[in-house]
Amino acid sequence: MFLFDSTIDAIQNSKKQVVSTFVTDKKFQAELTKLIEAQTEFTKSQVQSTLSIAEALAKNAKETTETFVAKFKVGA
Repeated sequence: MFLFDSTIDAIQNSKKQVVSTFVTDKKFQAELTKLIEAQTEFTKSQVQSTLSIAEALAKNAKETTETFVAKFKVGA
């Protein structure tokens, strides 16, 4: 998870840097920064959800395979 968070933070921080460099209106700059922060939280939660689903699928596949193989070993 650390790799994903670091990558997301790097991209989002670069977006904030672009906003702070090129947007001169402080109010608009603050709103864009809030939007970027909301995007960051959303993206991190989506990555966490995806990883959780992938872990559950991998665990289920492993358990199913072990059960399937065990049935053939017992009968052999």
